[in-house]
Amino acid sequence: MSVNKVMLLGNVGSIDVKSFDNGGKIVNISVATSDSYKKGEEWINKTEWHKCFCGIPAIVERAERINKGDMVHVEGSIVTRTWEKDGEKRESKEISFNSIKVISKNNKSEENSFVPKSDAKPKSAKQVLDSMEDSSDLPF
Repeated sequence: MSVNKVMLLGNVGSIDVKSFDNGGKIVNISVATSDSYKKGEEWINKTEWHKCFCGIPAIVERAERINKGDMVHVEGSIVTRTWEKDGEKRESKEISFNSIKVISKNNKSEENSFVPKSDAKPKSAKQVLDSMEDSSDLPF
């Protein structure tokens, strides 16, 4: 048995929705996660950027209401995309997501059904996870 599941809690850097001739759409979102650690007397901040995509119509529709800077909770799986450029094989790891929830809006004046009921902006990932309605299935 194996499991390929990813959960990200981070801020949206960019969002792009592409439409196809057949009426389908795909959304591409970059999500930044960050971590910090102390090295000697100095705190080091490390940011990781994650390329995420989804083609599920209902999720693409939701994602169209997400803005740069919004904190989101994304769930999906890691996929490897391969292509060839100038005769050289290339690959990238991306997140194919099947769930996205807005945890807090960067622009609080915009409300939608994907924003939690609380008006308080969480200060840490722990506070965000504690505020989620059903976190019983989280592995940490």
